Amino acid sequence: MASPIPLTAADPDRLGGWELLGRIGTGGQGVVYLGRPVEPAGGPSRVAVKLLHAQLLGDAGARERFVRELALLQRVAGFCTAQMLEADMAGDRPYIVSEYIPGRSLRALVQEEGPRSGADLDRLAISSVTALSAIHRANVVHRDFKPQNVLMGPDGPRVIDFGIARAFDAGSTLTSQVVGTPAYMAPEQFSGRVGPATDLFAWAGTLLFAATGRDPFAGGPLPAVMYRIMHETPDLGVLPGKLAEVAAACLAKDPKVRPTSEDVLLWLLGERDGSTRPQTATERLPGPTVQAPGVPAPASGGMPGTGFHGAQPAAGPPTARFTQDAESATIRQSPPDGAPPYPPGPAAPETWRAPWPQGGGEPHPATDAHRPSPAPRPGPTLRRGPALVAGLVLAAFLAVLDVAALAILIARPELSEGARGGLLPVVASSFAVLAVVTLVAVILAWRGSRPAAWTVMGARVARVAMWGAWGALVEIQVSALAGHAVVTAVVVVLLARGLTRASR
Repeated sequence: MASPIPLTAADPDRLGGWELLGRIGTGGQGVVYLGRPVEPAGGPSRVAVKLLHAQLLGDAGARERFVRELALLQRVAGFCTAQMLEADMAGDRPYIVSEYIPGRSLRALVQEEGPRSGADLDRLAISSVTALSAIHRANVVHRDFKPQNVLMGPDGPRVIDFGIARAFDAGSTLTSQVVGTPAYMAPEQFSGRVGPATDLFAWAGTLLFAATGRDPFAGGPLPAVMYRIMHETPDLGVLPGKLAEVAAACLAKDPKVRPTSEDVLLWLLGERDGSTRPQTATERLPGPTVQAPGVPAPASGGMPGTGFHGAQPAAGPPTARFTQDAESATIRQSPPDGAPPYPPGPAAPETWRAPWPQGGGEPHPATDAHRPSPAPRPGPTLRRGPALVAGLVLAAFLAVLDVAALAILIARPELSEGARGGLLPVVASSFAVLAVVTLVAVILAWRGSRPAAWTVMGARVARVAMWGAWGALVEIQVSALAGHAVVTAVVVVLLARGLTRASR
């Protein structure tokens, strides 16, 4: 087991009745210490103590999130997370004392020992989705399920870090700020709408990481990650048949057609022929057929023993990246009635029918019982000529400047002081929204989308118009507005020239 990092002069050596022995992790809200009781009385000999960051003590929102994390920990069954033992929210430094789980995070385990396979991968899938089922039954949505937040304890995985988790009413969908780790966020999460299905999308991505050692959607700037999450499906061929089937269902872009965590658990525990698989309304839809993925030979290796406590390691290796495989699956039309819903084994037919629509999108109904409808003719795409490239690069540069301006205002609130200065963050936020639209559209236009190029032009023109409109409420520099308008005009001219000459 790795030793905790020694305390520094800035760290307390005692909180309440607990002596702190060293740091074992850190996160956005606080620092996690290894602790022990000052006066042992038959309780645990080691605990984990999460202390709110000193710089967040004056932040009412941070305290509220810390209190909410405590409330959610009390709702969730103790077997699926580190059980809460004690807390002090009224003192100068709020802290939460929880069960200490000796073990590494799933990310650390895979990076140190390699990808999981065979029975190891099956145990991870079943035990982690069992934990998610318990979390969802407590009417809690985690919102940040990822390999770092799956702690591989000696008695099985535990889901940790409920810092951004939220309670929800059964059957409802939460609308909130966009939070989470981008590479493991579901498509709907980028618009701030989350629910239990959001966790299932992240669970499938985490399962793929465990099997490959690579983050399924990571790599490149945030807009590129967003595009892959919303429009592409990772290669599921490394997963064995049933796990590939479950992961494909959980990676559906539409959260309404994803199975629930309880459905997934029953599905994984069912018979090989699928006789105990739960029925859902979506199964009545004509589902696509996916080329049965090849199953690689399982590698040896068992579950880890003990190791570093995994809230967030104080120092660790960088996140792995990967190149998206364009040959992730072959979509075909539905098989005739009576085709088996699961691939029965090595002697199975070459194709099998997916019980839920695959992650790539909605099912494609046939116009005739024996003949699929013709594929739509692809529309014209763009060739990246010099004018188009220059216009897209310049538009992306302007968008990045808008995001940087918002970051500066957040980091230096004194810039917003003065008459009507409080509106500056609102102004910058509105510009940042258009900046994100611009960056996503730039990526799509770079990939050949003509509508996206028009969107880039529209977003930049709207940015200039919005700046002029805000001038009625806040003081603006006319010279800066004029300069931005000139650069925007150059972008529009370049893109218009590229659109008229680059079609093919």
